[in-house]
Amino acid sequence: MRNKVLLVEDSKAVQQIYRNKLTIEQYQVLTADNGMEAIKILSQEKPDIILLDLMMPIMDGYKVLQVVKTDPRISKIPVLVFSAKGQPEEVEKALNLGAAGYIVKATTKPNEVIEKIKTVLSQKHVEQEFTHFSIEIREDAYDARKLSDEFNLNNFRCASCNAPMLLDLIPDFSHDTPWFTGKFYCPRCNK
Repeated sequence: MRNKVLLVEDSKAVQQIYRNKLTIEQYQVLTADNGMEAIKILSQEKPDIILLDLMMPIMDGYKVLQVVKTDPRISKIPVLVFSAKGQPEEVEKALNLGAAGYIVKATTKPNEVIEKIKTVLSQKHVEQEFTHFSIEIREDAYDARKLSDEFNLNNFRCASCNAPMLLDLIPDFSHDTPWFTGKFYCPRCNK
């Protein structure tokens, strides 16, 4: 499945250059000409990453970044700020608002932007891969009996060593709403 990029850029020329480059690199590209369009698209689509200009009409990139990072439905989407400005205070402000990185247009080539996108997306996937929860289920817990019967467990104990079984819950990020896949395992036997 191709990664989806939301490119938020008011310059049609810059937008076209990066749309073409991203498409060649096998990304699915959504575009917005300003911050309001970006917010509208984000209410309907969930891109894998946002490439965000700061200086735009109607709603600037800082406001878009604030909206994205305070909305729990989209706050995990990494945002790469993509701006003509590169003053230290602007970079600091964007990073403090939750940007995953800052790219200065004038000094960065399209190939470097693609590499930065790949790096940020790979970090996102690594973070997701290692997030999981292990829970011990107690016999008197709500629906414990139902779980025990469904998974053919003997009072939530390992059949080999009689140690309490744990339930390993792994977030499944392929759904729009929080979802987990899970499996029971024995911490002693590692099976």
